Amino acid sequence: MIVRYNLISYLIGDGIKNIAKNKKSTFSAIIIMIVTMMTVGICFVIGENVKYILNQMENGYSIDVYIDKSASDEEKEQLKEEIKGIEFVNPDNIQYINKQEAYHQAIKRLGESAVELQGYNENEHPFPESYVITLTNLDKLEEVVPKIEQLNSVLYTSESTYKKDETDPAIADEQNNQDKKEETKKKSPAETLTHFNRNVSIALIVIGGGLIVFSIIIIGNTIKLTVHARRKEISIMKYVGATNNFIRAPFIVEGIILGVISSLISIVLLGGLYVWLKNGLIGNALQGWLKEFSNMSSGMEKLLQFDQMFSEIMLIFLAIGIGIGVFGSILSMKKYLKV
Repeated sequence: MIVRYNLISYLIGDGIKNIAKNKKSTFSAIIIMIVTMMTVGICFVIGENVKYILNQMENGYSIDVYIDKSASDEEKEQLKEEIKGIEFVNPDNIQYINKQEAYHQAIKRLGESAVELQGYNENEHPFPESYVITLTNLDKLEEVVPKIEQLNSVLYTSESTYKKDETDPAIADEQNNQDKKEETKKKSPAETLTHFNRNVSIALIVIGGGLIVFSIIIIGNTIKLTVHARRKEISIMKYVGATNNFIRAPFIVEGIILGVISSLISIVLLGGLYVWLKNGLIGNALQGWLKEFSNMSSGMEKLLQFDQMFSEIMLIFLAIGIGIGVFGSILSMKKYLKV
């Protein structure tokens, strides 16, 4: 037990000495590792918040399916059953909006512009009846909407352009406007967030992967300086029978220490940056953007707290830091272990 304790003390002590001897290269290694971890951490935090918002939206984000005015009651009921049968549509959450409700919803949605509806009433107006549906997986929005549009008795959806009933003047005018804007149609918040999350994932792989490789090279060069300075000592140790693992161990410990130090600094910096941005202009702008969409329920504009992601980020940082340190140490030692 005493021998094992002494060995661990020797390895840690030697690793710390190596770090102290090469202050400039050690500082460079820590900086590049922090940059790597911060980049990975920022991508991870963005991805987690996007997933969090999407998960909330799956329960609160609805799609309006507008019904053709010529549809009979039987056709409306058949349409409801057909919508229920589409994969990823929540069959237990389909709400029917009749003609009177459609009128009052339009007035509420238009706000001050509702004065333009003078001359209409709840029984005489151009707004169609509809079904309000939700999805079990919002990632499938682009897949589900075209299937709904193809159903008989469907006029259009809140996610698409108008497709029928062009004989109605109010709808015909809207159809013309939609045709002009079809090429530059604005994406829904769900589509925007889903695409954004994919781009973040790609950025994480490309940028994070490149920085990890760069960090391994920097760590390897840092440890190589120490190894080069002690090359004679290593040769003597080899000649007297020391194993490669025994010689390599202090340098691996050095890499691990660098990784742990970088991880701790990175988690503090990332946490401070996240809280500052979340409570500052960026957080307020994002929350304001989410509030603009009327089919999102109240309270869904909130972002994750940093402590909700802390344990995962810390594990990721330690894995990256220790992994880079160990791998960089092993690579830098190869040349000097050949006697």
